[in-house]
Amino acid sequence: MPIPVYLKTADDMPRPADPEFYLLTRDGAFLCRNHPFFASDVPTRRPIRVLASHKPQVLVSYPMVEAAMLETIVGFFSRVYQLHGSEAVVLLIWDLNEQRYQLLVPEQEATVWQSSGKRSPQDVAYRVPVLPPGQLLVGDIHSHGNMPAFTSMTDARDERHRDGVHGVVGKIESEPPEFHVELAIDGERFSLKTEQIFEGYQARRSDVPEAWLAQVKVRVLSWRDWYSDRRR
Repeated sequence: MPIPVYLKTADDMPRPADPEFYLLTRDGAFLCRNHPFFASDVPTRRPIRVLASHKPQVLVSYPMVEAAMLETIVGFFSRVYQLHGSEAVVLLIWDLNEQRYQLLVPEQEATVWQSSGKRSPQDVAYRVPVLPPGQLLVGDIHSHGNMPAFTSMTDARDERHRDGVHGVVGKIESEPPEFHVELAIDGERFSLKTEQIFEGYQARRSDVPEAWLAQVKVRVLSWRDWYSDRRR
């Protein structure tokens, strides 16, 4: 006989009289017993057998990002890498009034390591600007320089509570570069195919707005800085 399941919707909810029952609460699931000698409520991680199984899932219905936008983004990342050897980021905005995407390059500081005249990208930091009414932040795309496109531990940590599309462009010196896209929702990450978000890609564009490039500041660290930090 299945063990019944109850939802605790009020602090003064009457206790069910069943010998055994599950109680789903704000603090998780409890296996509860009404025994002749005790009444117990014990947190449980065991599957509740009466319930059907379920797995994290998402059905994507984002409007497609035009190929020209992705080509401009890649062109921007390429210019930044040529100039600074660093990463960069672009925000993906949905205009609720015009029903179309807009690209926003926020003020950002990229950190690079420099040794023997060569730079290696470390990360990029930025603050999400306050958007005007009618504009919705729906995602971001950042570069990994000439490293592969993947979600790093730093990326996952930074994006854990930032719902939306998170794209990575890697191998920036190749044409085409590498693309990696994930969707973060309520702390869960879902891998997506590039074609689920972007309508296509032909080649990077060279007409990158100078105003975008002016938004990128670079912090250069040497391996001496790394050694000093390790000794603290």
